[in-house]
Amino acid sequence: MKREFAILGAGRLGRTLGRLLALRNYPPGGLSCRPLRSARQASAFIGGGTPTTSNPQAATRAPLVLIATPDREIVLVARELARARLAWTGRIVAHTSGALSSAALAPLKNRGALVASIHPLASVAAARPEMEFRGTPFAIEGAPKAVRVLRGMVLDIGGLPVTIPREAKTLYHLIACVLSNDLVAYLACGFESAGGLGLGPRQAARLYLPLIRGTLENVAGLGPVKALTGPVSRGDIATLRLHTEALRTLPADVRRLHRILALSSTRLALRARTITPEVAARIARLLGALP
Repeated sequence: MKREFAILGAGRLGRTLGRLLALRNYPPGGLSCRPLRSARQASAFIGGGTPTTSNPQAATRAPLVLIATPDREIVLVARELARARLAWTGRIVAHTSGALSSAALAPLKNRGALVASIHPLASVAAARPEMEFRGTPFAIEGAPKAVRVLRGMVLDIGGLPVTIPREAKTLYHLIACVLSNDLVAYLACGFESAGGLGLGPRQAARLYLPLIRGTLENVAGLGPVKALTGPVSRGDIATLRLHTEALRTLPADVRRLHRILALSSTRLALRARTITPEVAARIARLLGALP
């Protein structure tokens, strides 16, 4: 059943979800933002919905309420809604935080709402009319009935619903940050290190991005163990010694990061059986001698 939905905090993610739901014939209801102008812009972007600055007013009728505010505001919104003179029994309320679990909506659960959390594993830098979540995993946890409804909603907009344990929600988000945000910082370190080649970060990106894309494709197709290439994977001590000299020209934090990740590569190579334990020990001694 295509339930009417309300979105509280109709920013980038809220607007994107709202537009995709409306395109799949989910009726938009209340849309709340602090400035009324933003709520009106959200309504125009989604293609419907009643703009307001009041969270309780936006949530008045909708059987499905999505809270897409910043994380720090979710508990406050839940308390505000729980204090409002609204009937909550049987209604589904879900927030879109990656780090917080449905426990953040405890005030509404105590009023009879079916609470959950739903988080798309995607980077939404801007709300764009052409944006899709096709093939995007959505982590969902919460009350069983709410999870069933949200899984159906995700399938309707082309996403991939994944149910996770409530107690593991923060770990799920941390792993996402390690694999996405930390990766961006790591790539920035690499691009900046290309200054020794006489290249700026943008030039370095153009040089190395094809290699990076190919590596990600290999990991996706083969898994990390089989995708590992390079001097560590083949036990090329001579090349690794040359690398230790070049590393001396890089900042200390880059050297430390390389040492940690090269040791991780050594463990992957051992699992792949492309090096022996004796070679792994030699690589570890070489890496341990890095300044």
